[in-house]
Amino acid sequence: MTKTLSVPEELNRNSAEVHAQGPENTGSEIIALVAETLDLPSLAECDILDVGCGVRFTQAIINRDIPIGSYTGIDVYKPVIDFLQAEVSDPRFKFAWWNVQNDQYNPAGMPIENQQGLPVAGQFDIIWLFSVFTHLFPGDSLTLLKLMRNYVRDDGALVFTAFVVDDIPEFENRLPLPEIYACYGEAYMKSLLKAAGWRLESLQPPNIARHVQNLLVCRPG
Repeated sequence: MTKTLSVPEELNRNSAEVHAQGPENTGSEIIALVAETLDLPSLAECDILDVGCGVRFTQAIINRDIPIGSYTGIDVYKPVIDFLQAEVSDPRFKFAWWNVQNDQYNPAGMPIENQQGLPVAGQFDIIWLFSVFTHLFPGDSLTLLKLMRNYVRDDGALVFTAFVVDDIPEFENRLPLPEIYACYGEAYMKSLLKAAGWRLESLQPPNIARHVQNLLVCRPG
């Protein structure tokens, strides 16, 4: 059983400002925020699916001994998954590489619109994504939302971050390509969620102290 996880610096993908706070610190803060937002005492009874997992939540859970039911992480960046599969020996954890095209981390991957599902089986109590929709155009966001709908339990939740702003009606990328700083109007984001079979339960403002943009909580629609 893995008791301590030490992660190579090159596998970190958080911004320099966030990373400087310490992956275990920010990871544990966000995990606590999810539990609080869902009105749960802890995640000890929850099966979690992390889409775009990176390394910091696994690092925080193991090194801070955070209780979870199970944690399944998927990512398009194969070196992250290879590392986690090799270094984490704990029956609560599973990891899978998702061969989806990403200009920075998996340029030769299959476009998301051609994907038939996620590289996992079963359903989960919580699906979460942090700093994923912030880098997706609306078409890809809608496809991902539809795919994930099949993996949540009837009483489960989808929790994710995005930039939801008041000054645009639909969508705006606020960085020059190939960078993506995806900003969504609130009504437009709600329309994407509805089209994918989700109901928006709450939309929280950015929380700099907890290292998140707007936090959205959705339930199966």
